[in-house]
Amino acid sequence: MNKEEYLKKLRSKIKKLPNEEINEAIEYYHQYFEEAGEQNTSKVIARLGSPAYVASQILADYAIKDLDAHKNTTKKNFSAIWFIILATIASPIALPLALVIILLALTLLLVCGVTILTFFLLVIGLPITGIFSIISGGAVIMQDWETSIFFIGLGFVTVGLGILLFSPFVRFSKSVSSGIVKLLKKVLDKFSNKRKEAM
Repeated sequence: MNKEEYLKKLRSKIKKLPNEEINEAIEYYHQYFEEAGEQNTSKVIARLGSPAYVASQILADYAIKDLDAHKNTTKKNFSAIWFIILATIASPIALPLALVIILLALTLLLVCGVTILTFFLLVIGLPITGIFSIISGGAVIMQDWETSIFFIGLGFVTVGLGILLFSPFVRFSKSVSSGIVKLLKKVLDKFSNKRKEAM
C-alpha cells in the first residue's frame, strides 16, 4: 500500500467527522509521510498501523476533544458516545470483540437513559402533583379547613422538593453521560492498544 492509498482509506474511515477535522487529520498524516520520505513509506505504515486503527483513534480523540472543548451538555455526551461507537466499528479488532463493545455501549446508554428519564419524570412530577394538591386543598377549605391546610402544605412541600431536585438532576445527567463517554474511550483505547501491540 502506498501513501495515497493509505490516506484515501483513512479519509473514508473518518468521513462522519466535520470536514475541517477530516482535512486537518489527513493533512497531519500527509505531512507525517512527507517528513519520513518516500523511501520510508512502508516503515511509516507499519509504525502507524492500519488506516482503520488510525481512524478509530482519530474518532475517539475527536469525541473526547469535542466534549472537552464545548460546554458539557447531555446532548454532546451522547453524540460523543456515538462517535466512540463509530470508532469501535472502524477499529481493526476482532468482530466479536467489536460487537461486545457496541453492546456494552448500547446497554449503558439504555440503562442510563432510563435512569435519567425516571429522575426527569420525578423532578417534573413533584411540582405538578404539588400544584394539584394546593388546588385541591383550596377547593375543600370551606368544608374542612384542617384537611385543606394539610393538602396545601403537602402541595408546597412537593413543589419545593421538585425545585430543589432540579439542579442535582441536571448535574447527575451530565456526569453520567460524561462518565459513559470516558469509560467507552478507555475500553476502546485498551483494546486498540492490545491489537496494535499484537501486530
